[in-house]
Parts: sequence; C-alpha cells; structure tokens
Amino acid sequence: MNATELLAVLSRHYNAPNRPKGWLLAPEIASPRGDRRADLIAAPLTLSGESIIVGHELKVSRADVLAELANPTKHDEWARHCHRWWLVVADPALVDGLDIPAHWGVMAPPSGRRTRSMTVLKPAPRLDPLASSDGWMKLARWQSFRADAAVRDATATTVSQSREIERLKRTVEELKDAGADIALSPLRQSATQLLEKIAERRSQEKLWGFGDLDVIVDAVLDVEGTRRAAREQRQLVTRVQRMLAPAIESMSATLAHAEKMGGEGPVTASRRT
Repeated sequence: MNATELLAVLSRHYNAPNRPKGWLLAPEIASPRGDRRADLIAAPLTLSGESIIVGHELKVSRADVLAELANPTKHDEWARHCHRWWLVVADPALVDGLDIPAHWGVMAPPSGRRTRSMTVLKPAPRLDPLASSDGWMKLARWQSFRADAAVRDATATTVSQSREIERLKRTVEELKDAGADIALSPLRQSATQLLEKIAERRSQEKLWGFGDLDVIVDAVLDVEGTRRAAREQRQLVTRVQRMLAPAIESMSATLAHAEKMGGEGPVTASRRT
C-alpha cells in the first residue's frame, strides 16, 4: 500500500462514502506559523463532534517509521496546535518492537470484520495544545482559499460548457435548416417544383409545357429513398439534442458543489518521508 492509498483509507475512516461529510480533511497542509507540513489534519464539521484538531503522519515503510522516530520533534510545528496526534502505518508490522512516543497514537488500515474504521494499535491521548486558535485560523484560511479556487474552476467550466452548448445548438439549427435540402434528392426536387407549378397555375395545358410524366414517375420511385434520408437527418438532430442535456445538468451540479464551503473533493497526496 502506497501513501496515496493509505490516505484514501484514512479518509474513508473519517467520512463514509455516500454520506454527509462530518470531518474537514486537509492533506499536506503547512503549519500555521511555518513551512512544516502534516500529511493530514482533520477537524469535525458537525455540532455533535468535539472541537478538536487531529494531526496525522502517514508511513508506508519501516524505514519511514524509523526516520520519524529518529526525529520525533519534526512534526511539532503542527502537533502543538492539535488535540491528538496519530502515526498512521500501512501495516502493523511496521511498528513491531519499536518504542512509540507516549503522546502519539498509532493506527493501521481496517482489519478483521472492519471494512472502514481504522485499527487502533495504540490509543492517542488527549493533548493540551498551546495555541489551537492558530490551528483553527489556518484551517479556515485553507478552506476559504480552496473554496475560492473551486468557484473559479467551476466558473471556467461553466463558461466552456456554455460555449459548447451554443455551438451544439447552432449545429442543431444548421442540421434542421439543411435537412430539407439533404433529404430531397434531385428527382424529388423536380417533382416538388412540378407540384408547385400545378398549384399555381391550375391549368392542364400549361402543365404539360413544364414537365413530363417521366419526372413524376422517377419522383414516385424515389419516395422511399427520400423518406430514409429524412429519417437519418431526424435521428442525427435528436442525437445532438441529447448531448445538450447532460452538459446543462453538469453546469448546475458543478456550480452547486463549488458554493458549498464545507464540501470535500477527492483527497490526494504524494508520498513523503
């Protein structure tokens, strides 16, 4: 299991798929007053949750764990703002026989009958943060910037989709306008002109001076081909119109998602040692 996969498992531990999100998850977020990043900072979004900030360091190899233990103060820039701190390992064997600092908790991926909840190898004690307010302010700024970026992306996507919809609409109209000419074969056009002449003049004498019976016969024989061409044009127009519906729905959904300040998108992270 790599770091990205471990982070995805941890994210499901906090926020069950297809349910309202109860936790704000901030991956790879810099500390409030420094550049040191935590692999994941979590904070509850609901009134039923505690007002706590929970920090996490993710490790996917024994070497990663040993490096962390060799410098246990490395994460202090974030830990001093947290109420709990977890070492999250990809496999319980990674910490076998190792002395874990007393103020760290240790958890691993779900095991046994568990399919979502992480396995707690060592409970994380409640800490007394020195400046939790700085942590909350950092999370608020992070979420605000993230929401602004989501709105910008959604706006750009909406503009792009609007242009595509207008292009498709023009295509539909062009197909509709051209449909009659495409559907009518030269023989059918000749027959149509002949019938228009009949309606205009209502004169049998003038009729025979305009056309001949062969034109009428050929036009009648071409009726099936004409109908087939017309059906194909109608089907093409229908397919293009169907393409418009999901694009419009996508625009609405994208804007609605971007306006939710507390919304969470897919969480990704790169592997760090």
